[in-house]
Order: sequence, then structure tokens, then C-alpha cells
Amino acid sequence: MKFGQFEIIRWHPEVSIPQSIADTMEKIELADRLGMDEIWLGEHHFSRHGLISGIFAMLGNVAQRTKNARIGSAVVVLPWHNPIMVAEEAATIDILSGGRFTLGIGSGYQAMEFRALGTDIETARPRFREYLDVIQKAWEDGPLTYKGVFIDIEDVNVIPKPIQKPLPMVIAVSTSPESVDFAASKGLEIMVGGPTAVMGQVPQVMALWHERMEHYGHPHEHIDLPAGMNIYVAPTMEEAESDLVGLEDEIDAEFRRVGNPMSKSGTIPKGYQHWADRDKDRDVGAEMARKEGILPLVGTPEVVCERIEILRSKGIKSLRGTFGKAGLDQQKSLRCMQMFAEEVMPNFPD
Repeated sequence: MKFGQFEIIRWHPEVSIPQSIADTMEKIELADRLGMDEIWLGEHHFSRHGLISGIFAMLGNVAQRTKNARIGSAVVVLPWHNPIMVAEEAATIDILSGGRFTLGIGSGYQAMEFRALGTDIETARPRFREYLDVIQKAWEDGPLTYKGVFIDIEDVNVIPKPIQKPLPMVIAVSTSPESVDFAASKGLEIMVGGPTAVMGQVPQVMALWHERMEHYGHPHEHIDLPAGMNIYVAPTMEEAESDLVGLEDEIDAEFRRVGNPMSKSGTIPKGYQHWADRDKDRDVGAEMARKEGILPLVGTPEVVCERIEILRSKGIKSLRGTFGKAGLDQQKSLRCMQMFAEEVMPNFPD
């Protein structure tokens, strides 16, 4: 299996923003030293759910402070950005990291973020698809000419170009078949898990992606799609469970208020119909996960190994972990990562 780290830097009310960021960078440096395969950062704005608003600045810092792990965005929300600048920023990160960068992209889902950034969420889906096309063409040799609905440019020399040719890209999907089909139609990998997904449906979403890749004639058997999960390892089950109690209650309450695409009047924008029953879907998905034996990766090393083995049996061979929770004592977060690397990872060689 492959193991990575995923961070959006949730902001606990008792920890300052500078300290939250500093603590996360300390964890990222440790992850690289411990031999984790990947480090991923996700963009968010305006809430305790995530502090990485300047995602390319953070990625550049990660590139400078790590040596071996691949670096990825999970995700850059394309509708908020000029795609030509995304192409330039991604190429720069690829150069700074020595060819270790993967650009993960998504269309976004929090209506509050769209309103504050002055982007109509109703246009998110078509912007995402056009911007993806622009980025891929911007990395090709020669000047860029593009005439679309949102982008109209002629003979622009987009530089620098990435070291990797092509620079790997992945698309974040939720659980909608349309999103999975679109990614497969482009021959691009997907990422699943996290707050936008329904964990109990992850094996099915992965299976659908493989089926659609087969349909479009893209090689896929060699690709192990990653799933994002929270991970916490401690010496005893009692400590593992009690350490996390209540830490993110305030953050979760805020996320329930803002973490969806609904307008202030309660309507669902075009392209987001699958979000209409998302809270119910999460409850159903959580029960489905339990019935399939998918349990939180929280416990002693032995327990976490057993639970990862169940995930592996369902086709999940790549995990991106958020280690600990916001507000957890930093030394316990670092201890968790050390124990995971030394007592869990060796049981699942790549």
C-alpha cells in the first residue's frame, strides 16, 4: 500500500492561526522524514474548516522543506482562479520540487466561498471543464491560443512549463456518477474520501471509475486510487478514543452551516443536485461502512492494522491520512505519526 498525509489545517479556537500553520509544517517535514509517499494540501477560505487560502504559497514551502515525498493539491478549486495562472503556478511548483508535483483540481462546493470570491456557483461546472482544458493546453510546447466561453486569448507564451511531461493531474469527485464519468473520459485519476464524500460508498465509486476507464479505453488496472481518512494511533484504545473527543465540535458545527452548495434561500445550484440529500447520504453511508467493516482508523497500532486490512480487502490500496485533529496536543500528533510509520506502515509494503 501507499500512505500519504492530507492537510487543510482546520482551525481550533484555542490555537492561533500562525501556530496552526507552523504545527502543520512540522508534521509535513516529519511525514517526509518518516517515508510517507505523498503530502497533499487542500484549498479553503473564510471558515475554521480550512486555513490554506494561499495554496500555491504553501505548496512552494512544502517543496522547499521536503526531499522525497510527492506533493499534491487536493484540491485547487479551479472556478476561483485564472486557469493560465494555475498552469504557471503548478509548473513553478513542479520545478521547485524537482518534478514531484501532482495538480489535484475540483469544482468546489461551498456556496459561501463562491459568494465571497465573487464567482457564480451556477457556472462552476462549465468553468471547471473549460479551465481544465486551458491548463492542459497551456503546458504544451509553443504559444497558447484558446477561444472558449470564459477564456479568449491568442498567441500567449505561457511559461514556465512543468518538468514532468505531462504533469500528473487528478480530479476530486464526490459520489455523482457524472463526475466520475467525466474524469474517466479524460483518462484522469480521481480522489475520494474526505468531507465531500460518503465513505461507505468509496469502494463503489472506485469500481465505477475503473469501469468507465475501461469504457473509454484508458489503461487503469495498474492505478490504485487513494482514499482520504482521519488517522490517530496511540498506545491504548482508551487514549486513542478519549484524546479526540470534542476537539473539532465547533469546527464541525461551522462546517455543517457553510459546507454545502445551497443558496441562502435553500436552493441547489445547477450541477449540484446530488447534494440535495447529502446529510442523509452521509448517515446512510456511515451505516453502510460499518456493515462492510469499514471502521475509523483510530486505536492502537494493532487495531489500525486490522482496520486497514479490511480497507485493502475492498480495493483501497492508497490512503491519505489526516493525523490527529485540530486542537490535539502537537506532541501527540507527532507521536501518532511516528507510531503509524514504525508500527503500521511496515505491515503493508508497497
